[in-house]
Amino acid sequence: MNAETLAASNDMEPVQGTVDVDIPIDVLWECFRHANWWPRWNTCMYVVRNRDLVLGKQLRWVFEPIKGWYAYKLIGLAKIVEVEQPTRVTWEVVALPGFYARHTYSLEDLGDGRTRFGSWEQAMGPSLRATLPFWKAHFEFVKDRSLQGASYLEAIYRRHGKIDGDTLPKRSYIPFGKGIRRLTGMAKLLSVEYRELMPGVHVALGGGGNSLVLHDGGQTLLVDTKPPPFDKGLKKWIDRNVEAPVTTIVNTHFHYDHTQGNRLYPEATILAHTDAPDLMRRRDGAIWNDHPEGLPDWLIDETTTIQIGSQPVTIHPAGRGHSATDLWLHIERDGKDLIVTGDVASLDIHPFFDPGEGGANLGHMIALLLRWADDYPDAIFVPGHGDVATAADLRYHADFLSFLLEHVGRAKEAGLSARQAVSNLSLAPFRLVPMPIFHFGQAFLDEGSNIRQTYSFLG
Repeated sequence: MNAETLAASNDMEPVQGTVDVDIPIDVLWECFRHANWWPRWNTCMYVVRNRDLVLGKQLRWVFEPIKGWYAYKLIGLAKIVEVEQPTRVTWEVVALPGFYARHTYSLEDLGDGRTRFGSWEQAMGPSLRATLPFWKAHFEFVKDRSLQGASYLEAIYRRHGKIDGDTLPKRSYIPFGKGIRRLTGMAKLLSVEYRELMPGVHVALGGGGNSLVLHDGGQTLLVDTKPPPFDKGLKKWIDRNVEAPVTTIVNTHFHYDHTQGNRLYPEATILAHTDAPDLMRRRDGAIWNDHPEGLPDWLIDETTTIQIGSQPVTIHPAGRGHSATDLWLHIERDGKDLIVTGDVASLDIHPFFDPGEGGANLGHMIALLLRWADDYPDAIFVPGHGDVATAADLRYHADFLSFLLEHVGRAKEAGLSARQAVSNLSLAPFRLVPMPIFHFGQAFLDEGSNIRQTYSFLG
């Protein structure tokens, strides 16, 4: 058996696809040629023994199962029969009796720092024909995960300006890793870290959602008030550590985890988007019927500047991003820009994409993140969830959202159901932590919820 015979075979059509990425071809090849790095970005691979791609050498690796709950690992042994740096590598599999396959990964220079990454695979023989449904599914799995992996490398390159052993995430081989990551998410939810960002400005990270505290001239601004029980802990911290009572609250959007603590500050003016009170009542009537005092009473739908002592704070409607009521804040203090994003930026965790009334628009979220990163390249960013961030972190989150839209869209165009899309797509390289929510019909925010919600947004 050889390549010419395979080309003439009718046993199966080639399984192939490409994806275009904003990575120079030499950078992508330098990463790609380290075969032992493949499991760190290509989630069809469990482990690869080869450190480099050498013509004539045996390639040794282990595949992940097509579905995570299938109880097998597939060992691969192949001979590398073609290496054309930096554009092509091909191997052939002859280890199985009555089975011959060739797999080619290709890189095409598109100019302007862009590369087209491709995966092509075809097989023939009586062993293939006897088990054709499995092999077709396996080849599709390898192709899809390989193209997804190239898109992930694009996100890494944009964030770090390079792709190497330091910037690629480490592959976890811990059994029951998903359960451990869920416990990690629970720990993040239950902990609150208070940190001073600049004089008179503190952030309370975690505890259901981030909050910002700014005090100046006998007044205190609180941005987002947390849900119970963390709302009471935040108020105690403010009472102990801030000289002035909370006079103004800003809710960055209507969701309960950023607004439910409003009721603890009856003397404060509560500012939010014009549509926030109605959505709060409609989506969480059980909460706000009992606590109408926590509903916003200063409503805006245009850019507004308020004074906290001598400190101006500019509040901008964001348009429909994470929700239809998004606001973001710009504070300039001591020569530094501070941007509070609300949940348009939910970093380090699997975010919540609200599919309900007044919910999310992923395309606009991406546009907002990139606009902030362009307009405020040196700013300090306080996301709705996750650690204090930089412009590069916002771009990485935008890449994650773009990855979801592109590859969930590919799955939908291929006729896959939402459930099949969850099986077809892996978000593991982004290393996001699942989070409990127990609200809006959700239990955990994880890969599955992100993919299903994105699928629903695509119509």
